[in-house]
Amino acid sequence: MAAVTKLLVEDNDPRFHIRSVPTYVDDCLPAWLWTGISGMLKASALLLADAVDVLHVHFSLRGSVVRKSLPLFVARMRGIPTIVHCHSSHFFTWFDRLPSPLRRAVRAALRADYVVLLGESHMVASSARLGFEVSKARLLYNPVVMPPDAPSPRTRRPLSAVSLGRLGTNKGSYDLVRAIGLLPNDIRPNLRITLAGDGEVEQVREFVRANGLDDTIDVAGWVGPADRDRLLAESAIFVLPSYSEGLPMALLEAMANGVVPVITPVGAIPEVVADGVNGMLVKPGNPGQLAAALQELIVDDELRSRLAAAAYARAGKFDVERWREALHDVWLAAASRRR
Repeated sequence: MAAVTKLLVEDNDPRFHIRSVPTYVDDCLPAWLWTGISGMLKASALLLADAVDVLHVHFSLRGSVVRKSLPLFVARMRGIPTIVHCHSSHFFTWFDRLPSPLRRAVRAALRADYVVLLGESHMVASSARLGFEVSKARLLYNPVVMPPDAPSPRTRRPLSAVSLGRLGTNKGSYDLVRAIGLLPNDIRPNLRITLAGDGEVEQVREFVRANGLDDTIDVAGWVGPADRDRLLAESAIFVLPSYSEGLPMALLEAMANGVVPVITPVGAIPEVVADGVNGMLVKPGNPGQLAAALQELIVDDELRSRLAAAAYARAGKFDVERWREALHDVWLAAASRRR
């Protein structure tokens, strides 16, 4: 969500003046509370001062919904058009587990003129749970900034692979370690993989050590944008065997860099990656299938090059400029509803 909002505020179209009001920070409890409360109040004050033509909120689940509820209420009270933008596939599972009164409260809090969703699967789930009319829904896949030049094939041995995302069970980090352990002894030396991200970093490192895979797997932890870009530029394979996703920005960034994705068909991912066409799809929680896919890519240079070229071409469909054009259409449609 942070990566998407960053691209949003960098829009320099002169027709729009974009003001970003954060309501979340990944920091200590006092900073978290201050950002949440002050952000809610600042956004509400701007709406009350009639300094806003359209309110566009981004949400995931739990506290994210709570923090957006006050500005949305104020906007509706003032007759200011609203857009809600769902970024998490976990939202629907979380929503289904709520007691009936809380589900009604969430449904009321997120009532808006338009809802923006990351994929067709979210479209169906959102309509069923939140009661949005289909005419109010807009499908807007996450964007990616395409590199200026087409990437070159990666042929250096051992092959580099990368996994980007919050380390832990949901991202399939432990399944990935198990899959590397299942690779034949004559195949594994041809691969070096880096796991980069926050989350259960020390737990995953210990799991790698316990399985004796330190020579193959580097658990780097969180990396900044420069190191992320370097890893993508060096890697031939991107691996993310998640159990649930929306549409990962890391996947699109990898494809834009000509890195072959080995990924699970969850969330909107099957709408982007076609198995054997521009990547490889494996079942969540299946290290054996994941190992087989990795082995095939390691030994078959022609397959890897073909999938890499197709991944790069597919990523172009999600170029950030196309995304901005679609987003502008939603903003203008919402603005026309000003009461």
